[in-house]
Amino acid sequence: MTATPRIAIIGAGLAGLAAATQLVKSGRDVTVYEARDRVGGRVWSETITAAGAQHVIERGAEFVLNGYTTLRSYCSEHGLELVDTGMSYYIRKPGDSPEVTLEDMALLGKQAATAAASGQGTRSVADVLDEIGAAGPVRDALESRIEVSTAVRVDQVTAEETLDHVASVEPGPSWRIGGGNQSLPKAMARELGDRIRFRTKVEAIAQADDKVIVSTGIESEVYDYAVVALPFGVLNYSETLGIDLPDWKREAMTRVVQGNAAKLHLALDEIPATSAVMSVADRFWSWTAVASGGVVAPVLNCFGGELGHLEKLHVDVNGNEWETRVRGLRSDLSVAHTAAVLTAWPFDPLAKGAYTAHAPGFSAQDAEALAAPHGRLFFAGEYIDPEFTGLMEGALRSGDRAAQALISISEGIPA
Repeated sequence: MTATPRIAIIGAGLAGLAAATQLVKSGRDVTVYEARDRVGGRVWSETITAAGAQHVIERGAEFVLNGYTTLRSYCSEHGLELVDTGMSYYIRKPGDSPEVTLEDMALLGKQAATAAASGQGTRSVADVLDEIGAAGPVRDALESRIEVSTAVRVDQVTAEETLDHVASVEPGPSWRIGGGNQSLPKAMARELGDRIRFRTKVEAIAQADDKVIVSTGIESEVYDYAVVALPFGVLNYSETLGIDLPDWKREAMTRVVQGNAAKLHLALDEIPATSAVMSVADRFWSWTAVASGGVVAPVLNCFGGELGHLEKLHVDVNGNEWETRVRGLRSDLSVAHTAAVLTAWPFDPLAKGAYTAHAPGFSAQDAEALAAPHGRLFFAGEYIDPEFTGLMEGALRSGDRAAQALISISEGIPA
């Protein structure tokens, strides 16, 4: 082995960039492979013209929530500020179910969370709702809230952590990174400089003779270690990536559920008030929020979760059907007659889905197996962090953790 280990990072999303950042700080020789022509992966900020000006939209991960200590630390390091959105990610008025109040949803959510906490960790949200006798429009509204947030069906996702954290109906503040969430991965990338190879898709990762061979289809290169920081959907899809994963890791991966989500952004003709309105029937929610400068942006943001409902909205074709339903739900707003911006993550070949959730039966042992290295391969991604699964915070924490584990092992220190 060389005196300075050569390390490949596969993927320049937040997880891969965090791992690369920490490894470079420790003096390692790092090369980052990124298939796209940009950094950030599913953190992707662009602009839309609305009310005569340009406004930032988040085509991927959006909200910064309480507990995002790692993200806040990285933002501080790079001189980035958080902007309070002036609304709560957690509170969404059921716009097409006027008979259901936010208080109704909160009460049922608390009952379900209490029941989930007192039982076994092998139950789904649907199981818990059945056990407490939840029924009618309020159950449908709560299920919609959960399926949109987790991006999977309520019978697929574990009850306790979902009801207590991911799909909480308790009010709480929400932030975004000023200038766009992608400002953070861009800042991290600037420090890494030409260590990042853009438009370079890795097709295979193999281990042989105490080395890691990274193949792009055009050439192969040898490293001492690699950090695999690819989306779960790509890692889990054998036809996309040639990689030999051990049975114990594959087994843990069977209790990770791939979530599917899409976003739609529509320009508004006027500056609105902040708002958050959900379509129970179509499993999407829409919101208006404060942007940099302290003014509400004239943009209607929409997020839909759960593949079956996304298919009914025909997001695999275009955003026309979804836009029609949004206009019906949000007749209180003056939606401009300009093209909407659609982002459909399930049909992105470099993502193959949005973010992940845990299936009933997911355990602490599964979490450790997901994070554990396999030989000279280390792993990072939002699906790995047990507390902030599916979130930007989880991605960053997993990258930090993978880097620290690799540093410890390469120095002969028990991880």
